[in-house]
Amino acid sequence: MAAPARKRQRVNTSGDTSNPLPTAPDTDYKSLISTFDLSTTQSLLLSAAQHHPTVAQSILIKHTEFLAAERSRVIDFDHYSKSIWRALRDADKMSGSRAWEASFDVSSSIESAVEKMLKSAPAHASLGTKKSALYTLRKICKTVALGRNDTCGHEVYNTLTGEQTLENGMLDIIGGMSEEEKQIMRGDGEWVGKMEELEEMGDFDGIEDVLVEMGLGGSGDDDEIENESEDENESADNVDSEGEENIIGSRRCLFHADFGEKGPTCDIVTSKPQAPGMAQEASSASSMHFSPKLDENLK
Repeated sequence: MAAPARKRQRVNTSGDTSNPLPTAPDTDYKSLISTFDLSTTQSLLLSAAQHHPTVAQSILIKHTEFLAAERSRVIDFDHYSKSIWRALRDADKMSGSRAWEASFDVSSSIESAVEKMLKSAPAHASLGTKKSALYTLRKICKTVALGRNDTCGHEVYNTLTGEQTLENGMLDIIGGMSEEEKQIMRGDGEWVGKMEELEEMGDFDGIEDVLVEMGLGGSGDDDEIENESEDENESADNVDSEGEENIIGSRRCLFHADFGEKGPTCDIVTSKPQAPGMAQEASSASSMHFSPKLDENLK
């Protein structure tokens, strides 16, 4: 009698394997994981958290501990402002060409300092760290403003104000602050006073935006600008037909332009305002020649 035929094993079409990869109890997973790049490690960890609640819970606990540590730590950035002050001081002693070349290094150092402060003072950082960043950025602003008259300082100033590097750094810090943190900063009289002083200096156009973002001022300034515009329009209606009349301090100044063969000339006659009905006494008069391109100071 013939032996019965052997039953063929069913083909596995589900994709599952009955023979998983073997794991040895002495496998050095730490060494294996160290060979992965950051993207691979994060991907594996994310997958593990999505499929294993215990892994997800461990990640949440670690993140909470990290935030607590960050909020209790205060980073002092004042050394950046001091090093930049020294760099500008040293460049001021250089000759023109050397000072001009040094301006690139100083500008790069300031931009690098801003990037490092932003990286170290994110939204989850402590208020003390954010406050130190704001104080330091303000100090750098004033240092750059006061040093803008020499060769190096002038180039550094032009580079930073062109991109509003320092003002944008402040805006990024404030953008990561809670309303409670902003309220505390608004109550910091020293910082507010020094920022208002910086705004009055007029060297950085973005300082007003920084104050507005912090919740300081802004609305009243628009009214002042509107009132000044109305005053200027009213003065324009009183322009004399022979020249333009302007008030300079407590003196009146008449500009009379004449375009002759020697080029444009301008006679300037100033006089002190007198009581109504009394003759005006000319106190000074001068005539100046201008090149076809108007002097920047008279624009």
